[in-house]
Amino acid sequence: MSFRRRLEKSESLAAAIAWPLAVYLRLAFRTGRWQAEGLDELRTELARGPVIVVFWHGRLMLAGPAWPLRPARTVLPVAPSPAGLVSARTQGHFGSKAVVIGPGRGAMANIRTLLGAVREGNSLGLTADGPKGPARRAKSAPVEWAQATGRPVFLFSWSSPAAMRLNTWDRLMIPRPFSRGVYGYRKWKDAVPRKIGRDERLLLQQELTEALDDFDREMDRRTDLPPEN
Repeated sequence: MSFRRRLEKSESLAAAIAWPLAVYLRLAFRTGRWQAEGLDELRTELARGPVIVVFWHGRLMLAGPAWPLRPARTVLPVAPSPAGLVSARTQGHFGSKAVVIGPGRGAMANIRTLLGAVREGNSLGLTADGPKGPARRAKSAPVEWAQATGRPVFLFSWSSPAAMRLNTWDRLMIPRPFSRGVYGYRKWKDAVPRKIGRDERLLLQQELTEALDDFDREMDRRTDLPPEN
């Protein structure tokens, strides 16, 4: 049996991979010299209720360690894939609850679970281009979740000149311990109307793509991280 198949069938294997990854990410965040931006606005909004936080898949590694609330009170939809299982376990070490959403009859029940969690005061974390890309092109899910919940949408990004960048579809960035960097949150929308047409939804997806790219570029400029080729 391939490693991928073993991982799909073994919660213990996913947990064994996620634990050292979470330890490493916590170490990188705690030992780093990080400058935070947008926390005041985020905390003000969180005092009123949950929010939706959206980021590119390539920058998800710092989303858990950087989240300002403890307990986290966040929920994350994840794909029923090996990477999704490891991500779910990893984010669980930072207090987030993952809900697997994939094809099949159980999908709607899990969507209702997520909506119920948001109504109970949990914020929702989403990768705009996940789980499999194409990279840096926002899918419909963030807009649809914003419609369904009526909650404000915040962008998240981070950058560090010492970050490792993997040769994966998303060019996944991983922070290094004892390095400097910047991370931040920025409000994108106070709310998305519940009833919008297909053209309006596509326009919002394009706006979200541009807003996340602009935020990433701003973070990278702040840390002198060279742009990708």
